[in-house]
Amino acid sequence: MNQWFFDIPSKLIHWRLNLVRALGAYVPWLRRDDGSMKVHAGTLVDLFATILSGRRHLSARDADAALDILRYTFPEVEHRWLSNRFERSMRASLTVADVLASAASGRDETERMAIALEVLSLLINTGDSRMTGELFDQVTYGLELPGTANHLRQLLMTPDVEAQEPAYSVGFSSGIGAEVSLPEQDKGISFRLIRCSRLVLVVNDGTRPIVVRGRHLQPGGVMPLTNGQVVLLPSGPLSFEDFAFFLDCKRSGKQEVCYISLDGGSLQISRVRSRASEVRVNMGLACEVEVLRPEVEFAVDGRRLYPGESVRMAYYSSFTLDGEGPFSMGEVQNSMSDIGRRFRLDPGNRKLRVTNLPEKARKGDMLLTPGLAPGAVLEVSFSSATNSGWLEVVEASMPLLLNGRPVRGRVSLRDGDVVHLNAYHALRCRFSAGVLDEEYHAIRTLSVEGVTKEFLRSGRVLDNIDLTVKRGEMVCILGPSGSGKSTLLSMLAGQLPPTRGCIRYNNQLLYSAPDLIRPYIAFIPREDILDAAMSVSEHISQATMIRRPRLSRSERVRRVNAILKFLGLTHIASRRVGEMNARTISDGERTRLNLGLDLAGIADVFLLDEPISGLSTSDAKLVMQTMQNMSRDKMVIATMHRPSTAILNQFHKVLVLDHGGQMAYWGDVPGMMRYFRKAAADMAIDVSEEARTAGGADYVFEVLEAPLSWHDRRRRQHPRLWQERFEGYRFRNVMGHHHEGGAPRTLYEGTLEFPPAPRRSVIQLWRLFRIWAVRTFLGRVRSRMGLYTMLLEGPVLALLISVTLRASSSPEYTFATALHIPSYLFLATIVAMFFGLTGAASEVLKDRALLKRESNAKVFVTGYVLAKALVLTGLSAVQSALFLWVGNSILEIHGMFLIYLGTMALTAFVGVSLSLLVSVFARTERAALNMVPLLLIPQILMAGAIVRFDEMNQFIPMVRPPHG
Repeated sequence: MNQWFFDIPSKLIHWRLNLVRALGAYVPWLRRDDGSMKVHAGTLVDLFATILSGRRHLSARDADAALDILRYTFPEVEHRWLSNRFERSMRASLTVADVLASAASGRDETERMAIALEVLSLLINTGDSRMTGELFDQVTYGLELPGTANHLRQLLMTPDVEAQEPAYSVGFSSGIGAEVSLPEQDKGISFRLIRCSRLVLVVNDGTRPIVVRGRHLQPGGVMPLTNGQVVLLPSGPLSFEDFAFFLDCKRSGKQEVCYISLDGGSLQISRVRSRASEVRVNMGLACEVEVLRPEVEFAVDGRRLYPGESVRMAYYSSFTLDGEGPFSMGEVQNSMSDIGRRFRLDPGNRKLRVTNLPEKARKGDMLLTPGLAPGAVLEVSFSSATNSGWLEVVEASMPLLLNGRPVRGRVSLRDGDVVHLNAYHALRCRFSAGVLDEEYHAIRTLSVEGVTKEFLRSGRVLDNIDLTVKRGEMVCILGPSGSGKSTLLSMLAGQLPPTRGCIRYNNQLLYSAPDLIRPYIAFIPREDILDAAMSVSEHISQATMIRRPRLSRSERVRRVNAILKFLGLTHIASRRVGEMNARTISDGERTRLNLGLDLAGIADVFLLDEPISGLSTSDAKLVMQTMQNMSRDKMVIATMHRPSTAILNQFHKVLVLDHGGQMAYWGDVPGMMRYFRKAAADMAIDVSEEARTAGGADYVFEVLEAPLSWHDRRRRQHPRLWQERFEGYRFRNVMGHHHEGGAPRTLYEGTLEFPPAPRRSVIQLWRLFRIWAVRTFLGRVRSRMGLYTMLLEGPVLALLISVTLRASSSPEYTFATALHIPSYLFLATIVAMFFGLTGAASEVLKDRALLKRESNAKVFVTGYVLAKALVLTGLSAVQSALFLWVGNSILEIHGMFLIYLGTMALTAFVGVSLSLLVSVFARTERAALNMVPLLLIPQILMAGAIVRFDEMNQFIPMVRPPHG
């Protein structure tokens, strides 16, 4: 009996396999993996586990190694699910024949070949040569691929073997005769990409290891590659999108064509030939270049190409055009990934004219924001290859400073140098990213003086906070939950005024001129404002548009590329963010992207609320590195709960808050440790060995919350006592002249005033409106389930209503004898109102965190509301059109489609407007949706179609009609 009970899992899995085998040929949704990675992974895990369990001696170490292989084979699948599936399959005692039959059922030859290749790659990675012999022969026969085992073994285990149909392959090498040539610095590297169905495998045929998906692939190794992943070579990374381009060229033999011209020293790249086109490029496994006009000077390796000639170039090759360059063919190919658009590609060596005088700006010049500094005209030449350049002052009405030193004549530049036009307007050299970045150095100091915050219900949450932060410093705010860390950040951001005390930037009160100061403050809260439907680069591009709408498209593209490179997110630029639990990008990448949204703006102060909370150690290090890069000549203030000692030591200052917002310490990190060690010794606090070893935040919190004894868990010190102790400590330091006295030094003498924000033009307002419209539209149509629901809702309701109301006073139905046309029209308006109400009920609510964050950047609120209303009304009009198309057809209503559609669209607009209003005041999405019936049902009741107007309210005394 007991043995039968424990055999139930095995019997259920056998039953499932037999059922799939029997029904696979008849039920498409059962036999297909319907695009689900878990279903596909489950098939491979079952097969791999069954093969391994056939070995007599499988140790725990072997099983762990096998599970590690599966993790790297399926990185998108949750590791917990993968380990549970692998363990269940190992214990199920399945036969290889049953699993192979299930895998082969309902799949065509290409899909079965892909499964065989993936199984073989798993077996190769086990390192057991016996498993790739007769055992793999059994796999190919079970997958109904007789006679293919030897070819598949040779394909993955023998260098330079060409794949046969239905698979195909492309070879990459630095040697002669390679299908795709690699540069000289990749000498010794040779690998193939093999594609079959959706499977892409990387086979290392060279003598040097390569990095695939962050893991070293040794010579002879095989590893799958999926969308968004990269292969890292000494010459640089190659993305999955690059490989997909080469694989498509190999399979179809087609080439992409583009046309190149020169405009203002930059390449203009287009898919369509125009009068300005100078060179045609055919892109396949290599590039074929042809000059179109005799006056064009196109040179490769110093050799000029004339019309009628064509030359074959590798993608790493460089060229010059009319004396400008060098340009890389690889950069041209990357620019062509955005289909149907024109592109601008800057040369490796650039010469740029920079000015803040609109009347002296020429075509192709970089125009800085006028009016913020005295007029100047500069010429900057630089090379992105050497990260160096030259600056020449053509005209300036007052002296300029380079890294704090006066500029005279022609001076050299390095990557990261800053040219100051005045105290708060500067030009930063980002040669490594190929851009010059305009910066606003408006904030030099932050002073918090006696700030206290009290709420009506929760009482005092911050109590007499005093601190001073200088430009270039990183500050960490430590404290337990409920100590007021987030509240303090909101106050520093200008979003929550203090009850008492003042906050000054450059000795100017924040809340006396918030409109002037807040644009220079970036508040990055804990809430994730990323849109699941948008890609990484789209987020950066839209954030750049919101913060700097005056930038042209080419300047915006340069800035987006520079920010992606700065954040280390270039390899996932085209990947959609996805939901928090979808793992489209990692948590660390989400955090870095969230930080990077404000890098496009003019912020001098970055306020971050627990940026590394919940991240792994490696992700936290990358985020901290990004924060350190952000703090160069900026202010970065971050709240943290219990950071490690290594992370805490990267900050210049630390503020320790205790419960109730009491200030327990303010100063540098080494001073904090000395202070709390002395406090522990003075009060005889017994600190655990672990806290003494760890140091940092763990030691501080153990001292702050030290219990009287193991039996009494009450705290030894009240938070106010810690505050009083620190106030005494600071007073003694001041009296002993150990404080940091003196006013902060600035580049220019005198008080720094904040420059007035430039007024936005009509074009800039249009760009902001377009941003919100595009964001709203993409959020609706890129969700597959949401799109299907939206498109099917109208026809389904129309079918239900029109079929029910299709009745006639005569035996044969005609429009003239129809009985319920008025009822149909009334229900159509109700449906339109329903579309509008349900489509916008949570729109503003879900954007609340986004709007709060972007408020410092002066969100175009009118454009936001108008974009929401128009886009959602347009989508409701599409739903109404589908409704009328089905309903009018069934009820045989002709010639009235546009009139009915206009009525329904206007009704939907009213519904969208009402729903947006509800979304503004609702606190939760459930509350907003619960308001929809309260808005819809009274309109149905008061419309007069159900109850006549003259029959309403006749029993209410105040409206009862007088009797004769």
